[in-house]
Amino acid sequence: MYLQTLKFIMISRNLRQADISRLAHVSRAAVCKWFKAKNGVANVETRTIMALASALDLPPEIFLHEQRDISSLSSRFLWDRLYPSMEEFARALARGQLPGIARLVQVLGLLCASRIAGPRAIALFHRYKKLIKPSRRAELEKLWPLYSH
Repeated sequence: MYLQTLKFIMISRNLRQADISRLAHVSRAAVCKWFKAKNGVANVETRTIMALASALDLPPEIFLHEQRDISSLSSRFLWDRLYPSMEEFARALARGQLPGIARLVQVLGLLCASRIAGPRAIALFHRYKKLIKPSRRAELEKLWPLYSH
């Protein structure tokens, strides 16, 4: 199992290792051992992956494919330290926090942001647009009516 994926899920759902052990029906020591894997890949039984995926309502394959390391995107999204890490930024998006959505829209635009954050990126534009830099906000305000119908 790829641990980067599991870490991201834990952050976005605000789960601890103890929660993962309960959901996967394994001991806390087993989960602790997973996170000590040096190469970022833990050797986990198929039934454990199936139990965890089922409990999280995710397809089991999600744990079997390496996820892209998003830390390389830090300079695009974290220039002012609004969020201390890309993981925290992802957590803010998962929780629907307006400053995070505003940052995503500012950098990527309304269409790409809506593909990542869902329809709320467009539906809530009127609430978070004041958090976007003025010149970029002016551009987005012209485009917003095209997407908001």
